[in-house]
Amino acid sequence: MSSSAAYAAYESGTVSIARSAWPAPAASPRWPALTADIEAEVAVIGAGVVGASLALHLAERGLRVALVEARQPADGASGRNAGQVQPYFGKFGEMKAWPDGGQRFVDYYLRHRNIIFELCARHGIDADAAPCGLVAAAYREYASMTQNAAHWRALGYQVETIGAGRLRELLGTERYAFGVHWQDGGRVNPHMFTNGMVAVAARHGAQVFGDSPVEACERVGRRWKLRSAQGSVTAQKVVVCTNGHFGNAFFPELARTSYPLLACGVATTPLPPALLEIINPARVAMSQFPLGLYPMVLDGRNRLVTATIPGVGGADDGKRYFSYLLRHLHRTWPATRDVPIELDAYWTGMTANSAPAYQAGGPRLYHVADGVMALMNFGAGGNVVGPMMGMNLAHALADDRPQDIVLPLEAPVALQSPGRFEFKIRRVLIPIARVIDRFERIRL
Repeated sequence: MSSSAAYAAYESGTVSIARSAWPAPAASPRWPALTADIEAEVAVIGAGVVGASLALHLAERGLRVALVEARQPADGASGRNAGQVQPYFGKFGEMKAWPDGGQRFVDYYLRHRNIIFELCARHGIDADAAPCGLVAAAYREYASMTQNAAHWRALGYQVETIGAGRLRELLGTERYAFGVHWQDGGRVNPHMFTNGMVAVAARHGAQVFGDSPVEACERVGRRWKLRSAQGSVTAQKVVVCTNGHFGNAFFPELARTSYPLLACGVATTPLPPALLEIINPARVAMSQFPLGLYPMVLDGRNRLVTATIPGVGGADDGKRYFSYLLRHLHRTWPATRDVPIELDAYWTGMTANSAPAYQAGGPRLYHVADGVMALMNFGAGGNVVGPMMGMNLAHALADDRPQDIVLPLEAPVALQSPGRFEFKIRRVLIPIARVIDRFERIRL
């Protein structure tokens, strides 16, 4: 790959998934291309965490499902994120305008917030999933953190605010003065989890196809026909589940329904025992408040995995973002300065957000045409709410009870200047956040 092509791949979030830290050492099954004309009751386009869950739960209910992926499962955002299992959602203000004020969504979320761990246990999915909890740490106390913890505690969560002493026990650092400790949540290998769901869907009868970009989606009588280069799927219903890695010529209106944002991932080589005693000895998933520059997990191979937002024009410079991570580690855990830490993997990927403020949006269910829906735009919380909404839609379709869908069905509406979200974050907010983070540390 030429330097210009490599730059373009990193900048668009389409660098090879092999660059990601998440593909398992033992290769996942490679699903064959669609090379025949087949029929199904439901065709699912996109084998990320959402489409995989939808296909699994449809097949589990006995429906004939075809899952069609342009590359291979989890090639997009589902194989490129930070691996956190976040047990709550952020400021989803749009819910207030829903017919029920979002109450059914909230109730469903509360019941199924452990869906990742439940699916792994029920189906024997090996995804390095650990319900180790999550800690949000801050340099000082924030009223909003206390209020958020109280809100979710009232909904039945085991969550508490903690001070410097407890943070030192959990995280192994004296840098933080205040935090929120969630007993729910944890970590997952999102690539393995997605591929695990796809394998379970196939075991239940779903037909799975990789390396088959859908080139057309046309109405044929009362059904729809998806065409790839070598085959087709004719189905009664179609659900598009392509989220942040989206592009087609047949439903172009979906491409402008989200605010895209490029992110990059960084993973270290396995940390030696000496560092594992220093960095996050409780092995919780952790993030920083309010900036959230480095959401981190320690995976089952003892690698530290994180994600951040690259600056404009430098997304291909993995050494730069690894150096930023090292600087963060050295300041947060000063003892790490004496032990070498090496880079294992660096990659980029694209997220799709439904609101022009980070973590302020939520998933969308679009009515594209009679018989065609799109379930997408999951943003930062997709690891949990993605499979959850896939399951909800699958059960509603299987029961022919559209009233059971907890998301409102809405028409896709093109956003004005969707690129301004990424411009604002990458060019303005992230550089400012790095300066603020450095300044806050100096003040300590």
